[in-house]
Amino acid sequence: MVRHLLLLTAVLCMGLTGCASKPDTKQQEGNQQIMQLQANAERAYKMAMLDQAESLYFEVLASVPNYAPAWFRLGNIYTRTGRHDAAIAAYSKNLEFQPDNQKAFYNISLVRIKQSTEMLAAATKHGDVNSPIGKQIQALLDALNQLQREPRKPDQQIEASL
Repeated sequence: MVRHLLLLTAVLCMGLTGCASKPDTKQQEGNQQIMQLQANAERAYKMAMLDQAESLYFEVLASVPNYAPAWFRLGNIYTRTGRHDAAIAAYSKNLEFQPDNQKAFYNISLVRIKQSTEMLAAATKHGDVNSPIGKQIQALLDALNQLQREPRKPDQQIEASL
């Protein structure tokens, strides 16, 4: 009787061990699909097929919402397509998952400068440009435009993945 119990216990243990070590094929297939989606998204992004890349990154994020590189790429896509608020939101989401990503901080700053430039340009079309505030608006607009035009020396350039 004891011998049968030991044999049964050994068989059950082997069965459980076999189940535990057997790879979950559905999970592996899911991971491969996500990796393929990511590769397709990167390919579309690098080919400047931004609508397609955006859709593919959203598919990746539907499965892996904390995947920081996809949020960063979405920020770049939104920046390139003039969707500044969406770009800032995507870069901020990237920073939630990758808080040391200096490129995201840098890109948010670039987008904010662009927004400020656009706002000041709009302001110059309203009101008296010769008033004290009108002159301040123009001076700030000129400074921001100069900042964005200024050529940088190679050792001063910051490579932001835009």
